[in-house]
Amino acid sequence: MASTGGFRRWFERLGVIVRSARGRNALMFLLFLMISAFLWLVLSLNEEEQYDVRMPVRITHVPDSITLISPGPEALNVSLRARGTQLLKMTLGSVPAVNIDFRAYRSGGFLHLSTTELKGLARSAAGGAQVSVVYPDSLAIPYTSHPGFALPVNVDYKVTTGPQAAVKGRPKTSVDTVRVYMAPGAALPDRFNAVTTEPVRLTGLDESTTRRVRLVGPSRSRVVPDSIDVSIEVEPLIFKSRKVVIEPVNVPHDIKLITFPAQIDVFYMIPMSLYTTSDPHFRVVADYRGIKRNGSPMMKLRLRDVPSNLQNVHLSADSAEYIIEKL
Repeated sequence: MASTGGFRRWFERLGVIVRSARGRNALMFLLFLMISAFLWLVLSLNEEEQYDVRMPVRITHVPDSITLISPGPEALNVSLRARGTQLLKMTLGSVPAVNIDFRAYRSGGFLHLSTTELKGLARSAAGGAQVSVVYPDSLAIPYTSHPGFALPVNVDYKVTTGPQAAVKGRPKTSVDTVRVYMAPGAALPDRFNAVTTEPVRLTGLDESTTRRVRLVGPSRSRVVPDSIDVSIEVEPLIFKSRKVVIEPVNVPHDIKLITFPAQIDVFYMIPMSLYTTSDPHFRVVADYRGIKRNGSPMMKLRLRDVPSNLQNVHLSADSAEYIIEKL
């Protein structure tokens, strides 16, 4: 009830102010101000102004048998002079698109449009506004009716992983074959038998990853699709070991070299997918020529023929005791 009474008293006070001479003058001033603002807005909208707009480009009525070698510009930068009402529509609404009818402008393997033709299309799209500048100021888009060449995809990649992971197999691509379309007057280069991706360079990978990569075609060509997904599968490494017989080498025929122990453990890390099926073969050699004549009872051991798919391969000991017997 108190709030209702307070509102009533405020409303009564406002009525007194409005009925006073000063209140009537203030209301009259506000009324004329609103009328003036409305008239100014109407006059402003009827005046012509310069305006820069980016108008999307669409190429229409392209037959299914035709392939555009270049898709053309995504938009035209247009400087136009128009009434405020037209500019307001483009500002508040969607910018109109410039539609290029393929049937009207094709000639000799190219879609040709001059500056005058581009200005005319932009003027029609802008509802008759005056177009002073359009960029690009001309278009020459090549096209072909040739079905194209089907070529395989090669991935240009160099990938390194973290210390506990390894790359599993070759990269996988979202498509294996693409089509290459050549511009009028151009030919597929000799020995160009595959389309290569842009270089893929990744370091320190610890998990599988997929990247979108562009394809590189020959000059004056179009590759469809122009980019593909390249997936690189990474798997963890697992520790494993096996005993290998120490093999004496370069021993004279009248001498017998015996090492202690006769076998040694070789430790290595192997991709998880190969853990149960892999049976790598190593050589651990004791080179007679490496024996130092300083009375040391130990000789150096070396690993040979290490498979390339293994990492962190090392011996449980880098030397062994030995004795030499004359035969």
